[in-house]
Amino acid sequence: MQIKAAFAAILFSTMNKVRYTETIGEFDRLSIEFTKHKGKILKFVVQFYSLIDGQYRDIMRIDNYHGTYPHIHKYYYKRKQFKEQLSIDNPNEAFNYAKKFIKNNAETIKENFFNK
Repeated sequence: MQIKAAFAAILFSTMNKVRYTETIGEFDRLSIEFTKHKGKILKFVVQFYSLIDGQYRDIMRIDNYHGTYPHIHKYYYKRKQFKEQLSIDNPNEAFNYAKKFIKNNAETIKENFFNK
C-alpha cells in the first residue's frame, strides 16, 4: 500500500496543471484548464461563457475532466444542456480541437445558444 501511495505522489509531482482565461469578444470568455504529464495532456476543460442578462452563462464546454472520453456540453438559453461524445479520443488532439473550434465558431455557437 505504501508503494502505491509513493508512486501516486511521484506521479502527481511530475504533473503540471495550468489554468487561464482568454477574451474572445466584448462579453465572451474562454476558460482553459489542463493537466500535463511528460508533455502530454491528460485532462482538459475548454469552456466558453458569455455575459448575458448581467451574469456569465455557460455556452459550450469541451472536456474529458470526469475521467471519461472527450465530449461536448452544449448549453441553451431556454432548454437543458445537450452532451455528445467527440469523435477524437486522444486528449492532446481533442484539447487543440476544442480551443480552435470554439474560437473559430464563437458567433455561431452563441447564436445556437439563443435559437435552439
